[in-house]
Amino acid sequence: MRIPVDDVKRLRSELRHAMPQDAFKPQPLRGVIALSLVPAAAALMWAIATGRLPWWACLLCSFVLSQMITTMGLAAHEALHHSVFRSRVLEDVLGWAGFAPFLVTPGHWRAWHVQAHHSAANVHDRDPDILPRQKEWLTQRFPKLFHAVSAGSRTWISYISFCFVFSGQGQAFLWHHCSKPELQHVKMHRTKERLLTVLLMLGWGTLGWAMGPRATLYALILPFLFGNITLMIYIATNHWMQEASEETDNPFVNTASVETHPVMNWLHLNFSYHQEHHIFPAMSPRFAPLLRQHLRAINPEASIVYPHLHALRTLYGRPALYGADGQTLVDREGAHPVSTTELRRRLEAPVQGGLMRPREGNAP
Repeated sequence: MRIPVDDVKRLRSELRHAMPQDAFKPQPLRGVIALSLVPAAAALMWAIATGRLPWWACLLCSFVLSQMITTMGLAAHEALHHSVFRSRVLEDVLGWAGFAPFLVTPGHWRAWHVQAHHSAANVHDRDPDILPRQKEWLTQRFPKLFHAVSAGSRTWISYISFCFVFSGQGQAFLWHHCSKPELQHVKMHRTKERLLTVLLMLGWGTLGWAMGPRATLYALILPFLFGNITLMIYIATNHWMQEASEETDNPFVNTASVETHPVMNWLHLNFSYHQEHHIFPAMSPRFAPLLRQHLRAINPEASIVYPHLHALRTLYGRPALYGADGQTLVDREGAHPVSTTELRRRLEAPVQGGLMRPREGNAP
């Protein structure tokens, strides 16, 4: 008998029983490899700072550097979920290496992502990363700002916002969301993390002043922008087209994965397997393809995987506010509703180029 998608506890139990025990053990080699990128990234920054490279080579170095810091950030993401090292000290070392370029400290990340987001993904008021509701847009300032920078709002800034939204969401949590009554369960030393963040910004600013404008552009600013874009093309497609809830965190309906290029899967440490990550946050993404296979065997309808480019196009074409029911997306006037069920149907239907709905094939 197929286990229904709303029976979260039973689905998780069946999946845990099906997975090998090694899937839930730390994978330190991933952390060692990520930390080895730190001197490589520093060497690339030095090469840019020498001023000997032509602009086109500096631009290429900026992109390569952005992918290095993105990979380190994704490894830090795993580490702070306890799936890399057993040592909290090593988790913090990798956390600083991976998230400092995005102006986020390890303590800040644990509160924002591990505690707040993962305890209530796509739950209204409790998830700091959820799209606002239309009624909130009408009455509150922050939802207006969030909507303006969200893909699908069709404001001019929404078309360039992926350059900064990831880091912006982090700062929004640190200075705005963490004080909300709905997030009082989140444990974070606010004064300490805010002070560390200011010092981190001053540190990057001082480095940029010492390097000069040209080197700062190619070694600091562009990698920051490219890195934000890389993270957001995953994050926005993972949650921002799924149904929202008033109280229930159900990864079998509120989180999607994307089927992307194998090179991106390798470079970005299987971050495209995001639904699988939300099912078992402390499991290494190394085992996410196997988890997807087991989930499809237990209940194919519970596995949500969208073609990546198709999902990005759809993201910019649908409204960016939730309606009253949490299962409909609407524009600022509450018009042009599109249900999340309809979005899923479109995204899993055959698309141009011969890409079929991911569920019909084998897991990669």
